[in-house]
Amino acid sequence: MDSMNAPQQRQPETGEEIISAIFTQCLMTLIQSADYLLGKVKAPDTGEPVIDLPRVQLIIKQLEVLDNNAAKLSIEEQQFVKQSLQDLRMAYVTTAGKRPEDDDKLAEEPPQENSNSDEIVKDSELAQKNDNPQESDKEEETNQKRFVKKYD
Repeated sequence: MDSMNAPQQRQPETGEEIISAIFTQCLMTLIQSADYLLGKVKAPDTGEPVIDLPRVQLIIKQLEVLDNNAAKLSIEEQQFVKQSLQDLRMAYVTTAGKRPEDDDKLAEEPPQENSNSDEIVKDSELAQKNDNPQESDKEEETNQKRFVKKYD
């Protein structure tokens, strides 16, 4: 990715130009983050490259949302978003050896034999207890188990 393709302009003067400059700077920061997460830049503390493909996928999805909703952007901003998205997808394929969409399909498959039904039941019981606050306070004192969402 070449973040140097960002639209070069003079100092922004109007409100619209300032907003455009802020948008472009935010987009460049996002792209630089993706470069870092693709191992193109070494981590300052370890000197080793960092590769975090799930986070790069998230950045790609963010750029896709921008691209799909670019009607209010200027032509230059729309082109910058499209080019950045294309460059990031290519860099992802180069690093991962597969398209970001291929990993999305794996993530969408339902988990096998890891059922969270007990956690769901506890959550629904907690919602029912919240309907009667006095009763839930008494039960909460005796039953200290809390629902905790775990992310793998």
